[in-house]
Amino acid sequence: MLDFHPLRLEDLPRLRPFFGYSRSRICDTTPGTVFIWRDIYKTEWAVYDGSLYFKVDYPGLGPTFTLPLGGGRLEHFKQIAGYCCRRNMPIAFYPVPKDELERLQEFFPASTAVGERDNFDYLYRAEDLKYFRGKKLSGQRNHVNKFLKTYGNWAFRPIVQEDIPEIKSFLDHYAARWDKGAATFHEDIAKTHEILDHYQTYDLLGGVLLVEGRIVGFSLGEIIGDTLFTHIEKADRDYEGCYQMLVAQFAQQFAGDDIPFINREDDTGDLGLRTSKLSYHPISLLEKYTVTVDEPCDYCQL
Repeated sequence: MLDFHPLRLEDLPRLRPFFGYSRSRICDTTPGTVFIWRDIYKTEWAVYDGSLYFKVDYPGLGPTFTLPLGGGRLEHFKQIAGYCCRRNMPIAFYPVPKDELERLQEFFPASTAVGERDNFDYLYRAEDLKYFRGKKLSGQRNHVNKFLKTYGNWAFRPIVQEDIPEIKSFLDHYAARWDKGAATFHEDIAKTHEILDHYQTYDLLGGVLLVEGRIVGFSLGEIIGDTLFTHIEKADRDYEGCYQMLVAQFAQQFAGDDIPFINREDDTGDLGLRTSKLSYHPISLLEKYTVTVDEPCDYCQL
């Protein structure tokens, strides 16, 4: 029987091994994404029979289940159906990757699936983001060349503990300048501070871009399977080409030969962000669906 608990940062070391069971390249099945957004989505977790279950509260959806990590799908579906049946509540799954949709709807035939473009992840070839080769990426390459020409004394390197105070100061200045007033923006800034304050616990990959010894950008991400996920990316737009340089250097530093893909997450429907992410020419948009089931008790004993 599923017994859910509020997700806390101190749970990360215990739960981290389960993320190795992820069968998808979507960002929602990475430790970084789950823990960064745990408070705003009121994430709860349960471990049952060797599988990790998450229950979240997405705006407009109410209590929602992600696809569990570990074990077998049929047992997962039965457990969630039983949990919802006992509480007289409908089942909602989100996000469901496209390659999991058919199997889920075979078990729950009386279900409805809805995709939301704003939530689709952008997946890139790592090689494309490392060097911006070819005509289609000439614009990004030109920005990098402008950066190189303008700022001769630059460096990119992995973050070390001694960098943390200066990165936090940079983050505060970034937040004050680009404050969008949205709850998600403030949560992103707060959780980035949390990552920096608990850098060893989060155990993310981090890189810092410097010009004349001064921080002008940094990125945080992690590798799951064959994909490098970029969770946090902040740069000073006053330095022309800074974002493009940060993207390329982060990819070169952390996406080795065995990591062919980079996930730069979704655009949340922000037109400026969408235009930017499309300009890097993703090889795929990773579709995510919300699947709702109205009669969970029909599936408890299947």
